[in-house]
Amino acid sequence: MAASQPLVDLAQVANGALEEARKAIESGTFLVRVYALPRPRLKIRASKRLIEVDEGRMARLEYALFRAVSEAKAKNAKPTFKEYAELVGDYKAAAAYLATLWRMGYVVFDDNEKALKIYEAAVSLSQKGYERRIAKALDATFDLNLEVLQKLPHDDILCVYREGEYMCRYIVANCERSQAKAQVRALMDTVKAPKS
Repeated sequence: MAASQPLVDLAQVANGALEEARKAIESGTFLVRVYALPRPRLKIRASKRLIEVDEGRMARLEYALFRAVSEAKAKNAKPTFKEYAELVGDYKAAAAYLATLWRMGYVVFDDNEKALKIYEAAVSLSQKGYERRIAKALDATFDLNLEVLQKLPHDDILCVYREGEYMCRYIVANCERSQAKAQVRALMDTVKAPKS
């Protein structure tokens, strides 16, 4: 039964195949391939203490990553760090997450100097040092390294789309459930976004 369902691969959507994804979703029943991106332990420096990024915020970081890349690719562009951070709603967490993925090879920046500024901002001990470095990297464009992404373990999530609403069965073996939900939601929000 699963073989007859159209497959929406998030890596392909992040490569600009948004229209193909729309057609598959409008067919009614479809599979979404979600990837088990690494979930590193991130600690964000706040005033006089470190705050560990929890599972909910990590899901938000992944949601924003897939949504920013997919929306930009639909316009034949690449997302900037500022666009991504605004989707996340937390510049420090966005900097720490992107810097970590960049160092692991999952994200590629067009300008490695700006990527280094984002990394330096993420590990900066002072607020002024963070602000100075991040200001120099707001326009840094990046992309997902699809070659590396497609080699990751993945799950195919069965979804149904009717009358503008979707429901999915989040049965996962390789991804965390919150990870699968975040990636599917990023796909659906990108597809529902007005065409430009």
